[in-house]
Amino acid sequence: MARNRDSTKTDFSSFMCIILMLTGALVTIMIANITIISANPDNIVISAVMGLTEFADGNEAKNANYIDVYRDRLDLFFDKGNRRESIPLSDLEIRGNQFEQFMEMVKAEQETEYIVLLVRPHASHVSRRLIRTIMDSGIDLGFELFESDKEVRFEGGMVAEQQEEY
Repeated sequence: MARNRDSTKTDFSSFMCIILMLTGALVTIMIANITIISANPDNIVISAVMGLTEFADGNEAKNANYIDVYRDRLDLFFDKGNRRESIPLSDLEIRGNQFEQFMEMVKAEQETEYIVLLVRPHASHVSRRLIRTIMDSGIDLGFELFESDKEVRFEGGMVAEQQEEY
């Protein structure tokens, strides 16, 4: 007596319909996100995953001090953006320069302040050295990649003063 082997076959056609519907929904969501991002490229915000770090909602415990890093100079923002000092890289070789004064000011208040590097295009070599220097001093550090023509904005919508390029 031969057994009927057709009884062990399973029909996956309904499962395939579910997979096709899920794939269609994901493609639709992806197309909607691409359309939104391409229509508003300035609204892209990179944020930390919530709950994974102590500062996942932002650094609320410390105030930021900014250094705008170009390949030929540094722009230091004092007094939360009210004063801007531009330092050519050649001046960093002089003892007691404005960068050293800036670092001493932040180090004196390191319990409540930290430094954020705003790294412009072609400034990676300079920024790596700054990161090493700031980290060795024990000051907390953050950084953000900035486009060459993007203006620096501070709390309350204040825009940093514009300065001519060298």
